[in-house]
Amino acid sequence: MQRSGSLETFVTLVLADSSPVLAEAHDELYPMRVGEGIPLSLTLLYPFVPLDELRDEHLETLRRFFAARPPLEFDLVRLAEFPGAVIYAAPEPEDGLRATMRALWTLFPDYPPYGKPGNDPPPHATLALLGDDPDTVRDAVTARVEPLLPVHCVAREASLFEEYEPDRCRVRETFPFRAGE
Repeated sequence: MQRSGSLETFVTLVLADSSPVLAEAHDELYPMRVGEGIPLSLTLLYPFVPLDELRDEHLETLRRFFAARPPLEFDLVRLAEFPGAVIYAAPEPEDGLRATMRALWTLFPDYPPYGKPGNDPPPHATLALLGDDPDTVRDAVTARVEPLLPVHCVAREASLFEEYEPDRCRVRETFPFRAGE
């Protein structure tokens, strides 16, 4: 995680229950995340409000935002990467995810995605850091994950994670999407 000097928060879709087998592969390939308390997930907004600045108004805004939106349904279908950084599972269709992410970013313009104003990253479920030996990591992820794809996901809630100490996270609150869909 990036360090801003303050404990961080972020909004994500936890996908571990969609495929326990893929979640297990994620944990094997990205063991740092296990220690951090971050399961297989698809980030909607990172970083969010620093923990020491998080207020009830932020939480209420998130509650209303997600309660007004339908659940998100997609498949993790292929591997892709941010060159030199990470390899991830890419979702399709991504329109609903992108619309949700962009609406969330618009709602909280002081917290642009990955701290970069104007950034428009694609939806992604990170599986591993490429590190110093990207070819070896790429080969390991491909061998372990490709046979598991596609994975069908239905996200019925979003989660706000908070750091409770540096690089140690837990769910602060979950926000159900609109019911009945």
